[in-house]
Amino acid sequence: MGVALKYMAIEDGKQVEKSLDGAVEIYKAAADNGMDLRQYMRTQAVGCDYSLGDPIDQMMSNAGLNDSHPAAKFKMPALTMSQLAGMTTAEGFRRPDGSDNSLGARLLYPQMILETLSMDARRNDGSDILPIWESLIALTRNLNGQKADQPIIDTRAPEGSRSGRIVQLAEPETMVSITTGERSFRIPTNSIGLLISNEAMAATTIDLVRVVMTKQARGDRIRRVGEQLRSMVLGDVDLNMEALPVLKVSDFDSSITQDGVITKRAYIKWLHSVQDTGAITRVLTDIDTALDVDEGLAPTHTGVDNSKILTPWGGTNLAIPQPTVVPVKTDVFGAGILVGVDPSAAIQRFINVSAAYDAIEEYVMRKATGFRVDYGEMATRLYDDAWSVLSLEA
Repeated sequence: MGVALKYMAIEDGKQVEKSLDGAVEIYKAAADNGMDLRQYMRTQAVGCDYSLGDPIDQMMSNAGLNDSHPAAKFKMPALTMSQLAGMTTAEGFRRPDGSDNSLGARLLYPQMILETLSMDARRNDGSDILPIWESLIALTRNLNGQKADQPIIDTRAPEGSRSGRIVQLAEPETMVSITTGERSFRIPTNSIGLLISNEAMAATTIDLVRVVMTKQARGDRIRRVGEQLRSMVLGDVDLNMEALPVLKVSDFDSSITQDGVITKRAYIKWLHSVQDTGAITRVLTDIDTALDVDEGLAPTHTGVDNSKILTPWGGTNLAIPQPTVVPVKTDVFGAGILVGVDPSAAIQRFINVSAAYDAIEEYVMRKATGFRVDYGEMATRLYDDAWSVLSLEA
């Protein structure tokens, strides 16, 4: 018999309390179905009343994990790690307000940590590269295991070929082919660990652990994002990805004769050159090149108030999207490189949803004083035509 994970459901037009019999194996069951625990619980919580929140949110609240949340109806002190460590199948556990005797908090706490790390990486506040990275990903695929097969999308139909009209019993012209590569790739598994001394267990709350783990994960994710972007642009032998072709800025403005110079004409013509295959809405580059672009787009005029000029195109609507220029560290691509991206088809991400199971099982089933989060993730180029690389080399 596992833990009673409670949620509210609607039956015959009335609210009724239901529960699922939960054990650490629910994480494995979710992984076997290619889902995270939140997604899996949606499939199991029959008739859930979503007006009260997602099933797993209701279960976390009933287990006491959200007692200290600012939006909690009855705000209670956050659980300590000592209290969580005391929850075993033999002893059970009572919430701080005395209303619940279950292992639910200990069982669901790893999922709360995983979601905290994920939400922090995906917050859309524009504060750093992580929300930008999330906006560049076209597809995310959850896998149960470390093996990933990368699809190869070939759009290299004969030059000048076009789609044809439908003719009875005739095969359509092949414009795009999708195959799998000859090699499969292993999704690397990363770990973030936290060890709490016995003396500090009673003073360390679950909220503090979330902050500490999130802070550590942020720096690690930023480093990995830079590495993955670099491999997608400059090539990666291990992932069987060739480097993207590089265009020169002088190809778009013959007046440019020295390195490190960009003009408005060159920039706009570069963006226009890819309109047949996509729309560049993100440009990644180092900070100095980003400032060069900003200065190159500044309009030339005889007035004194630049603020009244509302568009970088000088007032003319050229039907070309104005991309967001995102500064990255110079060592990602090098200096003087502009990487244009169409996020709708640029990147595919693979996530190993089973990576965390072993660490979660160890934590839930033992009185662990340490906490480890395992996660597996990798990303590759999806559609080469969704990328365009411009060098400021004349």
